[in-house]
This record gives sequence, C-alpha cells and structure tokens, in this order.
Amino acid sequence: MNRTLELTRTNVATLSLSALTVLPCSPLDQIDAAHAAGFDAVGLRVHPSLPTDIDVMANAALRRAIERRIATTSLRVLDVDVIRVGPQTDVSAMKPLLVFAGGLGAESIIFTSLLRDECRPSDERECALKIAELCEASDRHGVRPIVEFIPFRSIASLSDAIRIAGLVSHPNFGICVDVLHLCRSGGGAADLANADPRLLASIQLCDAPQTAPTDLVSESRSDRLHPGDGALPLVDIIRAIPPNVAVSVEVPNVTWQTRSPTERAQRAAICARRVLAAARSES
Repeated sequence: MNRTLELTRTNVATLSLSALTVLPCSPLDQIDAAHAAGFDAVGLRVHPSLPTDIDVMANAALRRAIERRIATTSLRVLDVDVIRVGPQTDVSAMKPLLVFAGGLGAESIIFTSLLRDECRPSDERECALKIAELCEASDRHGVRPIVEFIPFRSIASLSDAIRIAGLVSHPNFGICVDVLHLCRSGGGAADLANADPRLLASIQLCDAPQTAPTDLVSESRSDRLHPGDGALPLVDIIRAIPPNVAVSVEVPNVTWQTRSPTERAQRAAICARRVLAAARSES
C-alpha cells in the first residue's frame, strides 16, 4: 500500500522506527529494516547507552555509511539518542554529535536526566542551565533537544518536563512523550491535552499491561508490547496529541530479538498503524 496514503488515513505527520525496536543491530540494518517496513523515518542511537550499542561517534567510516544509506533510502532522521544531562555536563563536548545530527537532517536529539539517586533537588536549576546551553548549541545546527521523562530518573513525569521547560525558557526545548513512561508515571491523555502543544515534539508508541511491574527499568528496555497488544489507553493518548506530532514506534522486547530487524520493524509498523487508524476512526 502507498505509504503516504497510509499515513494520511491515520492522521500522522511522520511514522518513525525507534532504534530500540530492532537493537541490537547495526544502524545500517536498522535503516534498511525501516525502509522495507515502509516507515518514513528512523531514530538512530549514535551514543551508546546499553552494552550492546554501537558507538557510532567513534567510527567515522560508519557515520559516512549512515549518511549514504539515509540518502539512498530517502528516509528522514527523526531523532538521534541518547545523551544524559546533569549539573556537570560538558555541553561543548557534544559538538561533534550535534554536527553529525545536523548533517543528517535530524529533527531532534533525545536527552534524559540523571538517575534519581545521582541528583539532588538543589541540582535542578543548574541542570536547567545546562539544558538551556544545549538548546542554544543545538539550535546552531538545526537540531532540537527534547527531553524524555522517565519515572526512575530525576525528570520523571510530564509535569516535571513542563516545569523544566519553564526554567529553561528556550524556544528550542521540546518534550518526547514515551507512552510507557507517561502511564507509569501516573499521566494520561488529559495531561497531554492540557500541555502546551508547542512543547510536544514527538511521541514514542508501545503497549504494556495495565499493572506496572516492580522492575520498571527492565520493562522499559526489554519487555514492551506491540501497540494494541496491551492495556495502555493508546487511542485516547494519540487523540490528545496535535496531528503534526511525529510518532516513533519503540518496542524493545527480548522475545523478539531472535527475529531479523526487518521482521521486527514490519510487525511494529503493522501494529502501530492499526492503533493509529483506530484513533482516527474514533475522533
């Protein structure tokens, strides 16, 4: 089916394949999988977070290969991830990453805060200053820093992210809404509907059981369900976001790691489109 028509019917500006859905794999394999599954864009992990992640920034040949593969497939780069920002962050050291992201045409760079036990409440203002510095540096390369709030980190909820936005007070600041983190932090569709739409940069789509597990870290990294296979109020959440907000499908699941990146991308795309179509049909 024509990809543009599919997205028009589901009222989504961009459908992107998150790296976590297909990791561990080469970013080149991810790009090929996204193209084969009919995605419009990819979110690339270029800064290692997990032990199996490839350090793209340490490999100039790989970076050039990524640039060529993106051009060949005509995919967009929705975002690159992931960096941590805290009171001691050296923003100037991020310049090579920002240059690479800008050269790829990436819309945003995803960052998170430090773990809760690594930050004190008194660090918040200093963190906001570092984020403002990152916003200014990123703006020079055409990239938007967007915070992903996570329940087990110091910026733990949508309300935390909105409060930080007020402290940062920079037009380049945005928020990435991971639906799992939104729900596990006690938020929902009403919170999104009441948020300033200018802050909402993208949404990461997955599903999960209604009851949260004890280990939120493990669920987040390796035990998510495909959209529509769980109990999260995805249709209500999608209907609460502005229609121009990009949707990224992020479904890391350890039981799917034996499948090829293309198989995982195709399953993610099919499930996401069903939920997006349902949200539009009920609007």
